[in-house]
Amino acid sequence: MAQRPALLRNLGLKLLALGIALLVWFVLSAQRRERISERSYRIALSVVNIPARTIIASAVPPTVDVRVRGPFTALRQVDPDKIEAVIDLQGATRGERLYRLAPEDINVAPEIEVIAISPSEVRIVLDAVSEKVLPIAPNVTGTPAAGHAVGDVSVEPRSARIAGPSAVLAKMMSVSTDPISISERATTFSVPATVVADAPGVRVREGQIVTVTVHLHPTGGVEPLATPSPKARKR
Repeated sequence: MAQRPALLRNLGLKLLALGIALLVWFVLSAQRRERISERSYRIALSVVNIPARTIIASAVPPTVDVRVRGPFTALRQVDPDKIEAVIDLQGATRGERLYRLAPEDINVAPEIEVIAISPSEVRIVLDAVSEKVLPIAPNVTGTPAAGHAVGDVSVEPRSARIAGPSAVLAKMMSVSTDPISISERATTFSVPATVVADAPGVRVREGQIVTVTVHLHPTGGVEPLATPSPKARKR
């Protein structure tokens, strides 16, 4: 029986391979022919691998602005909510350091190029984690109704336990509450309030919700009578 020419052997597999090669060539050449575009996005900034028993003691921007370049179709498929910039603190020690953001820190598709990042550097201060118990100072705002004054302001519980960077906690003498308005108030009242630790990296661990009681009382003064005008005296 005569043998088939080598060219015709495994003809089906050869045709399949040829089809795949043509498809790959078509896709790649289409990408080269497609117009290149640029777009800007505001994306989340994440900090990962924070060392144990340390905390970030500096303000870190929640987002960064990036400008990317790539095929028009690929850019149309980008979802900014799924892109993020990542700063890796693996092996970091306590102290201050500038971390430079590079294109490889942005999780975009391979065909998309990151051409600009703003800010390009982020300052991060790492400090040891500490705890401290501080008195709570109610934040009372506004002016009571006419003829009334604030007699006393009490809070229960009186103190809160906070946690945060050692250097920051060492400078804090008290913590405050969210604003409590006494505008146009004429009687004593009690309201719940939230304790606010307004410092980078500081959080309230115990005593976050408190009850603030504001005691109001009449001033007891008599408003002076209006002085008659000269025309009224002549009458």
